[in-house]
Amino acid sequence: MNTTNMINDHINTIRSDLEAALEHTENALTLLGKPTTPPTLTPVRNVSLAAYKIRLNAMLFNGEMNRTQRNCIAMFTIALKLLEMSGREIYPQFLACMLANVYHETAFTMKSIAEYGKGAGHEYGEPHEVTGQTYYGRSYPQLTWYDNYLKASKLIYTPNLRQGVDIVNHPDKVLAPFYGVQVMVFGMLEGWFTGKKLSDYLSADGTFDYYNSRRIINGTDRASTIAGYGQDIETAIRLAMGEEIERPLLSLGSKGDDVRELQLALNKGLDLNINPDGILGNNTQQALIEYQQNNHLTADGVCGAATWRSIERTIYGLERPE
Repeated sequence: MNTTNMINDHINTIRSDLEAALEHTENALTLLGKPTTPPTLTPVRNVSLAAYKIRLNAMLFNGEMNRTQRNCIAMFTIALKLLEMSGREIYPQFLACMLANVYHETAFTMKSIAEYGKGAGHEYGEPHEVTGQTYYGRSYPQLTWYDNYLKASKLIYTPNLRQGVDIVNHPDKVLAPFYGVQVMVFGMLEGWFTGKKLSDYLSADGTFDYYNSRRIINGTDRASTIAGYGQDIETAIRLAMGEEIERPLLSLGSKGDDVRELQLALNKGLDLNINPDGILGNNTQQALIEYQQNNHLTADGVCGAATWRSIERTIYGLERPE
């Protein structure tokens, strides 16, 4: 089966109801497979849905990731995987950068939303002299201006794989996640918005300039904050791909997102319902001791390197080359 047929088969599987098909993030990670990686990344045998989901949930959503947030992440993951299958050079940092900007532009909701105020006070908020439509910010990238809507309308695809969608006369169509994802993905890959594109910020050694990549969307507005999100997301992707990431030593009284990840992992591994509050209190410590006892670890209630490796192996299903 050639690459084009493979892509068509995948798209046909989900096109009748994309959002419903993406209710389970497992679909995204099944398709994710083993992404194209920079030279600095080590090839791995599998990709862990559990690691991807739990780490992102802990870092971005305070342990309370909802269905909309999960589906949005899944849609972007699938979109980039399909592009990779078609021959595009796709790197993990591209996905991390896109999700970081979506996270910011949607005020953490990951919803395809319209700009607050609908462009009031801006030139792009005035009805167009020909179409009568207003091209204020919409969907994940907050697409603005007539020219950008016109460009996108010629390049995005319908669910039937026909190129061209009339978002010029019907701009609210961009709010449909199926179209909004395409606008964000193609726009950032090809430089639709400001002329800057993702590949401009990937260096030869595989590092990515998250701070300046904000110029793809909107200058350096909130660039430091968004760069932090991107780095956190990249860490989750690298973990899911089987890379070792920096892990802190956690003990009674420890706080933060790593504790929250531990709590979510223990909930999954032990079928518990610990509140993922990011504080290693007595309940979390007792659950950790139970996990350590069950897995022949030193049952001291301290999560160090050996316990993290065990969690990654038994709960996340990660297998690393010896």
